This record gives sequence, structure tokens and C-alpha cells, in this order.
Amino acid sequence: MMRKMIGAFALILAALAVAEPLEAQAQRGGRGFGMSLDDQMTALTERLTLDEEQATKVREILQAQTETRRERFQSARGSGDRNAMLQLMQELQEETETQLAEVLSDEQMEKYREYVAEQQQQRGNPPF
Repeated sequence: MMRKMIGAFALILAALAVAEPLEAQAQRGGRGFGMSLDDQMTALTERLTLDEEQATKVREILQAQTETRRERFQSARGSGDRNAMLQLMQELQEETETQLAEVLSDEQMEKYREYVAEQQQQRGNPPF
């Protein structure tokens, strides 16, 4: 039980790691703070050894995620409820991972999760 809770907390941290730069990027039209979608795809294609078909599908998923995140954050941002925002970020990350799992192998998914954790650690973003 405790392992599952720790795993869920790690997933939330990973969601936060990806969410902040993607949201900042979306607000700036894909430029500025955070990796652009092109930079992120270059890193993921190399790291996960994506073939052309997978790369196309992953790009579509991440692009749709950015749009969905922007829409949902705009509606939730006014509330000031940090727990609601955290819940939203967790839901979005779970949706993204579910979609990516349909495209990526188990090994690639593990590498994706490692990548997300490393990105969060490099930025030193606090989880809350």
C-alpha cells in the first residue's frame, strides 16, 4: 500500500515537472521558458528510440495535451485552490501516460518516466 502511495506521489511530481514548462510554453506560443515541443520531441525521439510513426503519434499526444492543459488551467486558475490544481495536473499526466502507453513499449514508457523525473530535477522546481 505504501509503495503505491509513493508511486502515486512520484507520478504527481512527474506531472508537475512536465506541466509547468508546457503551460509556460503554451502561454508564450511555444517559446520562452521550458523546452519547445520540437526540442522535447528531439530529446524523446533519441531517448526512447522512437520510430517515425511513434514520433508522429507522440508529437500529436503532447500537442493535444498542451492545448487541453491550457484550457483546463485557464478555467481552474481563478479558484486559487492548490489541491484542485494538483488534482488537475495529476489527471492530465495520467491521461497523457495512458495515451502514450498505447504508442510506446513498456521499456519506452519507463524511459519516458525517467526523462520526466530528470527534467523536473534539472529545473529544481518545487512540487508545490
